[in-house]
Amino acid sequence: MFQSDKTQFHRLVRDLRAVMLEYQLGADAVIGSALKKWCSNSFPKLPQSSLPFVYTLENEDSVCAFVNFVKEQELLESTYWFSSAYAQLLEKDYRKRLAMFFTPPALTRRLLDDLSANGVDFADSSFCDPACGGGAFLAPIAMRMKEELFRKGANSYEIIDHINNKLLGFDKDITLCELSRHFLLMALYEEVVSTEIHPNFQIYHGDSLLKGMDFMERFDVVVCNPPFRKMSKIEYNKYIEKFSDVIEAQPNLYSLFFALCINLLKKKGTCALITPTSFLSGQYFSKLRRFLLSQTRILYIGIVNDRLGVFIDVSQETTLTLACREDSGCTLTNETKVSVVSRDGNYVDVGACVLPACGAAWPIPRTESDVTLLKNTSKSSVSLADYGYAARVGAFVWNRDTRTTYASAESASKEYSDAIVPLLWSSDITQDGRLLFTGALKTNNEHCFVNMGKKDHPSIIKKFCVILQRVTSNSQSRRLIAAAVPKELFETYSGFVGENHTVILEQIVIEPELAPSQFAELLRTPIVDRYFRCISGATNVSIFELNQLRLPEPAKLKYYLSQGNNMADSARKALEEM
Repeated sequence: MFQSDKTQFHRLVRDLRAVMLEYQLGADAVIGSALKKWCSNSFPKLPQSSLPFVYTLENEDSVCAFVNFVKEQELLESTYWFSSAYAQLLEKDYRKRLAMFFTPPALTRRLLDDLSANGVDFADSSFCDPACGGGAFLAPIAMRMKEELFRKGANSYEIIDHINNKLLGFDKDITLCELSRHFLLMALYEEVVSTEIHPNFQIYHGDSLLKGMDFMERFDVVVCNPPFRKMSKIEYNKYIEKFSDVIEAQPNLYSLFFALCINLLKKKGTCALITPTSFLSGQYFSKLRRFLLSQTRILYIGIVNDRLGVFIDVSQETTLTLACREDSGCTLTNETKVSVVSRDGNYVDVGACVLPACGAAWPIPRTESDVTLLKNTSKSSVSLADYGYAARVGAFVWNRDTRTTYASAESASKEYSDAIVPLLWSSDITQDGRLLFTGALKTNNEHCFVNMGKKDHPSIIKKFCVILQRVTSNSQSRRLIAAAVPKELFETYSGFVGENHTVILEQIVIEPELAPSQFAELLRTPIVDRYFRCISGATNVSIFELNQLRLPEPAKLKYYLSQGNNMADSARKALEEM
């Protein structure tokens, strides 16, 4: 249903955008006119919102069609599509800067159900959403508060007063703040009509990373789908003093919101967040992982197993995280429940995992069988270095490097230089572990050679090695797509340079435990690839994560190989024996 609604939604937004351009209006006026039309039909006794509106738009076909679309759905779905429509009508750069990607209703329900399952009392607890957007959490929280209060005998006056005092939100976009207020009025429509009270609600316009400091340790529950994007150095300088505990290198904005949410909690309070999975493993989230385990007990991690279609215009893997605020003090580990969540909110428990507090990647099972795998691999301390290899990223950045490149060996041969070497790309590595480099002209226009200026340039790889694709996808049959660089290439050209979307595992000893061809085969085995998926929360194959691969003990692996087992079976048996 979500996908068919999504298709219809995009068509409706396209028509609204045409009207916006025709009348030369802002997104707030178009969405304000649609809100007025919706309320006059379905919530006629509510006060008029403060959003601008145009009378002539109320009977415009595209506005009527959009209002009919949202009216046919439950309020939670309606508010989601309404806020999303506003975001889609805005300039793309503005939407990207504020990271306006709203929580789908199924995940909202899932997270609120998880809070209930962990003992949160909606009739008593105070709630905050420091990035409330269009009220994706505030409105459904208010509805659950109302239901619980009514069940306990509260009247309409008490329900409105309680929610007005116990629910708070922030957002940087003033239109979204007004939508949140109005959606709360809709959620409490019967109470508003019967009491004739029109609460303004505690929705604050501004930067919660700064304004939220006035509300530290005030809330029982903090729920948030924080904005996520990388921050510029100029931008994060204004936050460095308050968020030094989690800021590392070039931070992602949601790291700061993670810390804010925890700081807003009372002791023993609970936070629930929907974020990308990258914080589970990324190198620049190491401080955040240490902070989380020093300040909270991670109750639950849910991996959304279908990243396509979860958020509009977003294709990142998604994680649901529940954490309880504890007294400060670093813990060595935290055993946490893990589930795999479908985009419709259903989930399957896959077991528990241990989260290391040292800043290393958190190995998270994606399936039930991963639990046993992680238990076995956790006993191994064998890494790339123990096999005699070290990782480095390809040095050539195609869209920034000004060095001369050549389309083929033929064109490179026309210029005499002993610093011209092959340029290997991610596309040269096949899924089945072959390196397709011939020096011939390519159909994809990637150049095959580069002039590095001097033959002893440090970016030229001269040692035997394995090369991997650096950018992959969970949908691929393998994440670790590796091939040995043939000896013939070194004999012919004395070395090569990797393009930036490759990772090179270079021999650091004369006789490694496995030759490059065998080592590439080991990395491609199902059990090693599966473990990498459990420690990788992003699409790129990072050196940070590769260095945390836990591999079979070399002697055991070679023993099983000597017994006639193939590499996949040998790796599995060696790891199971740990």
